[in-house]
Amino acid sequence: MSKPTRDELNVYAEENQRIAAYHQASAALAENTAREAAAGITHETREYQRLNQAVTDAEKQLPKRFQRAARRGL
Repeated sequence: MSKPTRDELNVYAEENQRIAAYHQASAALAENTAREAAAGITHETREYQRLNQAVTDAEKQLPKRFQRAARRGL
């Protein structure tokens, strides 16, 4: 196997950053959901909607080959 080119390494790094951003957004949503559930909140708050939108936006930024996996819980 040949050594990856600088461009290939840059693509790989960018993909990893997008995956990390998706995981961070997803974790923030999960933490907020747990806090709200513990507080007895049963409706979608503005914070929940904001965090849920952040997850959706981060998922759209994922490389195509990861988007379906993200919907299943990456």
